[in-house]
Amino acid sequence: MAAARPGERLDRALADRGLEWFSAAVMVAWGLTLALPGDTLDDPAFAAFRTAWTGEVFWAAAFGLAGGARLAALYVNGRSPRTPFARMAGALFGALSWGQVAWLVTAATWGATGIAQTGTGLYGLLALADLFSIFRAAHDARYQHP
Repeated sequence: MAAARPGERLDRALADRGLEWFSAAVMVAWGLTLALPGDTLDDPAFAAFRTAWTGEVFWAAAFGLAGGARLAALYVNGRSPRTPFARMAGALFGALSWGQVAWLVTAATWGATGIAQTGTGLYGLLALADLFSIFRAAHDARYQHP
């Protein structure tokens, strides 16, 4: 049997879970963007988001930490039987959060002005991607770590 080349495991993890890696990276990027100086959520598209939830600092920390935890779980995936459950929790946070962001952006733009914003579709697709990621992680928990 030939020895595995360096990085082969990472290549396989990226290929099998590329959508999860992307979604976790977007989550970290969103958290970092919210953490930048200025009030990102002052945009009219996020008016409902500001009034419905806590402040920007909270969401910057929540998205940054959840995305970072997802990236860590993906990196160590397979070395511990608990990582699929961490991946499921992160994807659940993502699906709920992105779904809520899509809904609130839609309410603030299309609902108020009749004009949709591109974020509506984008955040909705991120929510769907995370729903798919929940099923991928559940499959891994069931069949990779019985």
